Amino acid sequence: MEQNVKFIDYYEVLGVWPTADADAIKKAYFKLAKLHHPDVAGETASADGVDFKLINEAFAVLSDPIQRREFDEKLKRRSAGGSVAERREADKRSAHLSYEQARAAMRQNRYDKAVVLLKAAIKYDDSNPAYHSWYGFALGVLRTQLHEARDACKKALEMEFYNADYHANLGFVYLQAGLGSTAMESFEEALKWDPDHPVALRYLKNAKNPKAQTGANGKPKSGGLLGLFRRGAKPEEKTAGVSSAGPRRAGAKRTSRP
Repeated sequence: MEQNVKFIDYYEVLGVWPTADADAIKKAYFKLAKLHHPDVAGETASADGVDFKLINEAFAVLSDPIQRREFDEKLKRRSAGGSVAERREADKRSAHLSYEQARAAMRQNRYDKAVVLLKAAIKYDDSNPAYHSWYGFALGVLRTQLHEARDACKKALEMEFYNADYHANLGFVYLQAGLGSTAMESFEEALKWDPDHPVALRYLKNAKNPKAQTGANGKPKSGGLLGLFRRGAKPEEKTAGVSSAGPRRAGAKRTSRP
């Protein structure tokens, strides 16, 4: 009988990564509660397809150390016994959750945390160029392992050479490594795919004084790539390969950054 009971991934219900700490689980629960509690959502609570009882159930299990440990064991057994396709899909979900947490960490200037999360995302799914490019960018902000940062950005471009953001990220890493002229080549390449790319335009404008984009601590000032990201720009996430829209033509309006 137990085999016929549908398995529910409580981490997926709350939208957290399986390694999330107790505080992250609590925050995710309260965020969902504010949106979907019947007293708040009213008639839309059932219309939006969200079962608030399931949200409560997920929180009850994951907030209790003993129940969570038992659930983790069940999740492990299910992953080990599932088909290759099911395991791959589970890995992609874990990678995406890690990536979303990394984006949030970058907005909070926690690039050390973002590096760990993006590295985990790549471990679960190394086919997504966004994970590689923003991992390289985060390493570049920390000015550490710049060779690895460069290689990560290049790998992303091998998957999506037409992505202007990825060229800009590589240019930023080159700047952090003190390779100004090489960085400018990357920014120029970004403009070939998106003539209005704000980051590439800004750095090329300041090409004669690259240090103007960094502060005394060596990290980018708010006016550079980092500043654009903080003001709401989101790292673009795409699957590997050419999108259905194809490469952007010169003069077309860019849509990757709001």
